[in-house]
Amino acid sequence: MTREEFGAAQSEKIIEESFDGSLPAFIAAFASRKKLSSADVAEIQKMIDAYREE
Repeated sequence: MTREEFGAAQSEKIIEESFDGSLPAFIAAFASRKKLSSADVAEIQKMIDAYREE
């Protein structure tokens, strides 16, 4: 397992256990404590757009 795969698995576990599996709830909680920069928002939007295209 690569470091990236391990990090992804840990993130999934936290989201599942702490946010009932809801990624939007996790992002909302994260964003309420740490301001997202315009670059962060743009990168997240690119990920969402790429997912929609799949």
